[in-house]
Amino acid sequence: MIWDTVVVGAGIGGLACAGALAAQGRRVAVLEQAEAPGGYLVTFTRNGFRFDAAVDCIAGLDEEGLFTWLLRGLGVQAAVKPLRLDPIHISRFPGLTVPVDGSVAAYAERLGRLFPAERAGLAAFFARAEAIYADIEAMRLALQAGQGAGARLPRAWIRYAPLTYAELLALDIRDPRLQAILSDRCPFLGASPRQVSATRMVALMMSYFRSGAFRIAGGHQRLPEALADGIRRCGGVLHTGCPARRIVVEDGRCTRVLTEDGADFPTRHVVAAGDFHETFGRLLAGEVGERVLAQHAATPVSPSFFIGYTGVRREAPPDASSIGSFPTFDLPGLLERYTPFADTEALGLAISTVEDPGMAPPACDVVVIHELIPPGWAEAGGLDKEARLAQLIRKADRVLPGLRRGLVHSEAATPASLARHTRNHGGAAYGWSQGPRFVRIRHGLANLHLAGHWAEMGGGVLPAAMSGIRAAVAILRATE
Repeated sequence: MIWDTVVVGAGIGGLACAGALAAQGRRVAVLEQAEAPGGYLVTFTRNGFRFDAAVDCIAGLDEEGLFTWLLRGLGVQAAVKPLRLDPIHISRFPGLTVPVDGSVAAYAERLGRLFPAERAGLAAFFARAEAIYADIEAMRLALQAGQGAGARLPRAWIRYAPLTYAELLALDIRDPRLQAILSDRCPFLGASPRQVSATRMVALMMSYFRSGAFRIAGGHQRLPEALADGIRRCGGVLHTGCPARRIVVEDGRCTRVLTEDGADFPTRHVVAAGDFHETFGRLLAGEVGERVLAQHAATPVSPSFFIGYTGVRREAPPDASSIGSFPTFDLPGLLERYTPFADTEALGLAISTVEDPGMAPPACDVVVIHELIPPGWAEAGGLDKEARLAQLIRKADRVLPGLRRGLVHSEAATPASLARHTRNHGGAAYGWSQGPRFVRIRHGLANLHLAGHWAEMGGGVLPAAMSGIRAAVAILRATE
């Protein structure tokens, strides 16, 4: 049997691609090295506490969202129950706590009351953000309609794509405190406002306002599980615990995928939806892989995270389910000189039980603590995981008083843990660094397609899924 497409990797990019193809009746095989699909969207249980391994919240689950469209097309929409966050987030700065409302109008009005001299600047900034996001949405809708990138020229996106987020803010916002507040999600992408792409940052921020910020009842893994079920219902196959060993290239085309257990998958198209370095350093070892790796030897990768998973007895209801705490308004200085585990309150907390109490035993909360780890950072003598987890819990206790006193369960994931589970280079959270330069990977193989957060659409759950749809559209159009 010759498969229409073999997808290597069942992260959200690979699943989105396979789902879109399976819904169109294409014969699809998905090969995943881990024991469950989902990549960073996995969920695990300890002592009655359910933890989302790496992801706080996602967009695309509104009635017209990309994931809703995919689930509906596969006939499995009922398997996923979205829980909308409002407020989306709370940001704590010295002397000032700012909720991020679920509505952009409500958020802009809140900021205008706090900074009345900046009302005109806020209106101008959000108008630019709306224009950029309208271009991104037009691109998404065109992809869903099978039209490639679409016919509309993305004028706002093109205009602002060369800018950093700090440069975009400076066009309209003068008060450095307000610039910091509007940059409070830069740590989500692991970069300073002076380093991160303006359009990527706007895409993240506006997707939560326009589509909604969601968690999923029972944990984020319900989404990849539902997509996997839908792929199988439509005649595709998904093999977990099945690492690919090699992508075979003959006469300039990918012809088959071989697995570590000796299976052979002849195919017309291959979608590489895993780590870039795995794809071109191992699966495509040889002239093609060496050439592509050399082209990107100096391309920076994104940071990783040290993640603390804690289960606690609740003493008081948390203010919100997502909290960012900053010891200063100087976010560029903080993030550009970031030293992991410094004794400050610079960290993020995700408390999924605010919206989904079933993630923990009665009267308890799940609290996931994120500590940014810059690429290449290493402690002399190695990382003492237990000592660092204890330090992280002490920091989190200052943000969420009573956490240490009510602690029931704790464990941690390091960048090495994330790398082992996903095979992402260095445990990279977003593939490539999310700066203004968009990575273009030119491999010269007509039937090899890339998906996931190492592809050109960028990092994060929704962009990774969009990259999968883009690959599916290219395959469908090539075989019309």
